[in-house]
Amino acid sequence: MRTITDNKSIEELIKLLKTIQEKEKAQRDMVRMFQQLIKNEGLSTPVIINFPHPMAIYLHDGALAVVNQVFSMETGLFTEDLSKSGSRHNILNRITDASLPILDAVEQVFTGKTTLLSDLSEPLDIFISESSRKQKTSAKYRNGIFFPIVKEAGQTSHGAAIFMK
Repeated sequence: MRTITDNKSIEELIKLLKTIQEKEKAQRDMVRMFQQLIKNEGLSTPVIINFPHPMAIYLHDGALAVVNQVFSMETGLFTEDLSKSGSRHNILNRITDASLPILDAVEQVFTGKTTLLSDLSEPLDIFISESSRKQKTSAKYRNGIFFPIVKEAGQTSHGAAIFMK
């Protein structure tokens, strides 16, 4: 026989599950909107460049292709510097034990998967340029979402990462 406490616990768990499902739907919708925006307007669209969270777009080999203004302010890396000869910035070469979840998420993007990571330890530090005078970033960005950018033919051409507080 269930008690009132059992019923209340079940109701609370169902409510939490619904909240999780709503967040997952919002995440999927956001990723779809970014994918469509990039498909229609290209990688350097003003919406991406001016997006209020650090965002990086990278190639299959891990080389950064585009970063937005907030990302540049946090790391000292700028899109125009990424295209200079000899200055390719490859995130896969900078992975540490603490950032292994990022490596997995970066690679999963090219299998078509979206990954949400939380409780990351200073994830932007792996992006700080050696030539930058930036010190370690603050730990204010603790979450990241990694998702594929798909071409017309359905192939993943780039990966994208957005970091959140």
